[in-house]
Amino acid sequence: MADDNSGELIPAEAPLQKYVVKEAANPRWSSHFKNKMITVARKPLFGPEDKIFTIGSCFAERIRSFLTAEGFKVGPPTDHIAMAPDRYNIDRLPRYPHLDYYNTFTIRQEFERHIGEWAQDPDDYWTIKDPLWEGEVAYQDPYRRATFGRTPEDLLEAVRHTDDAIDRGIREADVFFMTMGMAEVFRNKQSGKIACQKPGYAKGGGEEQTEFHMSSYEENYANLRRIVEIITQVRPEARIVFTVSPVPLARTFSDNDIVAANTEGKSILRAAIGAIARDFDAVTYFPSYELVMANSPFSWREDDGRHVDNWIVSRIVKTFKAAHCTTG
Repeated sequence: MADDNSGELIPAEAPLQKYVVKEAANPRWSSHFKNKMITVARKPLFGPEDKIFTIGSCFAERIRSFLTAEGFKVGPPTDHIAMAPDRYNIDRLPRYPHLDYYNTFTIRQEFERHIGEWAQDPDDYWTIKDPLWEGEVAYQDPYRRATFGRTPEDLLEAVRHTDDAIDRGIREADVFFMTMGMAEVFRNKQSGKIACQKPGYAKGGGEEQTEFHMSSYEENYANLRRIVEIITQVRPEARIVFTVSPVPLARTFSDNDIVAANTEGKSILRAAIGAIARDFDAVTYFPSYELVMANSPFSWREDDGRHVDNWIVSRIVKTFKAAHCTTG
């Protein structure tokens, strides 16, 4: 392991050894190559007392965890949710204080719900084979990952808790940090909305209830634009940071090889976010995807080759803080 003078240990074999914050980002490939360096331009966005709202894929949960360890106030707040494991399950709460949203569609749906543009019908749920309580059936929320109830009433209570946590987090946020993970989505045939997860995840439903959709650049751009418009409406002074999750697809539902499918999906998201960042002054792109990919294969955990190792998540958060926190 090597030390980059920040106290952060980096594998000696990693292609990049320096994560540098500068007044202007490095424009030359030769400097990047010769100095084993990647740069982020300094742009103060928040202070140590600001509240950060994180939403997105599992990579957002990693960012939230490390930001919390750095002393920042990070939401949405889930610690006040009264868990009742004998009646309902909400994602990975309370073990992980995070709710996973993998694509721009489901994140847009949450913001539209927040301002009253969309309300989930009380009977908008799936009746499935019980995955948790050894009963005959259980009930699943299509729009939140691994959210189940033993009865429809139990599920509605879980949904209300989730809504309250998301709404409170949005109302209090000074900074919105979002990671987008997938362009492959599944549309709920009944409602036309996008389901939170692929069919069968966590022994849930979706096989009969959804249809596969390979989303386009135009659709993802429109989703991001609407998210920014809503944030600007409800939190006019807030700053917005978009990233692309570096975690590859676990599998593809397209006809492509997994490597080709993953590259296409990440490219669509990266291009759409780049355009949004140019179109809105309130939006900043943070290159966590590039920081991880530039140090492949040393970025990945050895057990699955997909999830990002702790050393580089820590490095990303420290670089994010140095570039964008007023005390960085």
